[in-house]
Amino acid sequence: MSDQETKDLLDRVERGDCTPEEKALVEDWYLELCRQQEPVAYNVDYSRIKKEIWHKLKIGNGKSPDAWYLMAAAVVFMSVLSYTRYMQQHTRIPVQEKLMAAIRPGSNKATLTLSDGSRINLDEAGGTINAAPGITVQQNKKGSLNYYITTRQPLKLSEDQPVYNTITTPRGGQYQVVLPDGSRVFLNAESTITFPVPFTGPIRRVQLNGEAYFEVAKNRQQPFVVSSQKQNIKVTGTHFNVCCYLNQPDITTLAEGSVEISPLHSSATRPLKPGQQAILTENKFEVKEVDTDDATAWKDGLFVFNGTPIKEVLKQIGRWYDVDFSDSNLPNRRFDAEIPRSLNLLQVIRIIEVSSRLKFRIDGRKVSVQ
Repeated sequence: MSDQETKDLLDRVERGDCTPEEKALVEDWYLELCRQQEPVAYNVDYSRIKKEIWHKLKIGNGKSPDAWYLMAAAVVFMSVLSYTRYMQQHTRIPVQEKLMAAIRPGSNKATLTLSDGSRINLDEAGGTINAAPGITVQQNKKGSLNYYITTRQPLKLSEDQPVYNTITTPRGGQYQVVLPDGSRVFLNAESTITFPVPFTGPIRRVQLNGEAYFEVAKNRQQPFVVSSQKQNIKVTGTHFNVCCYLNQPDITTLAEGSVEISPLHSSATRPLKPGQQAILTENKFEVKEVDTDDATAWKDGLFVFNGTPIKEVLKQIGRWYDVDFSDSNLPNRRFDAEIPRSLNLLQVIRIIEVSSRLKFRIDGRKVSVQ
């Protein structure tokens, strides 16, 4: 910044036709120069500020070139420092709030993939879908899909060559499906369930990746099995939640009825009772008593965290709001809160900041801890 540019800036501030950024720059500049000499009143005299700054800088008074370069460098440094501080205090926070508030919570959306590979966007499609011979699917407006057997004749489908359908929810999506046997499944965000249409043979088997809550229709002659990459869960008719995202433990929580869990890496079978939760890692299997309402609250529109590691908290929030949290600066602490899943991201972040004393910054769909 040259001496003429500095003078022009001060003139604009004195006249009152400067930008808010320029005004804040000069105010902060002046405070830095005078902070150890005298207090500054709230009613600022810009004419006096101009004269004092001009006097302190001693621009154009015949100083040596070296002195001029030092003063010029000081002016540039103070200008950059003041502008940066202004932007942090007056621009970054409102912009950050707007960016976070603009990110809305997830909604009912999913993709149905039929056996022939065709894909149907379930947040746009409606009406009736032909899922397989003798099977139709009805989509309603409440974010659910119902399978119906429409033929009166027995379905002659080979057990060796069943017809499969797949429902996939994206990040920021959830969906419900009533399977051909009458079982209801609630799919959480970033989840996939694959199932035969209809169920044939001695077992009703579905494949799950992600998280789902099951209300299984009773049929003792045809047990229901949920398979993940780590385990098989066998039931006849019950309500339970399965969380089996990639690179995380498989967590099965039983609300009512009974299930048997068979880890793929072991020949042992572990039964669960209502109110119990099984946590399966690659080399460990743990069963404990829990409040099942906490594990299933997500399907009723609520995040419930009771001593949950902050890293896991941010993973759940990231899936629902389709954002990625950086965990490079995350402390090793736990978090307690009940947060409605209907809030926007800014509201959720504020709750976390108040409770955890962390600060977050968003850049696109990436959120970092400050």
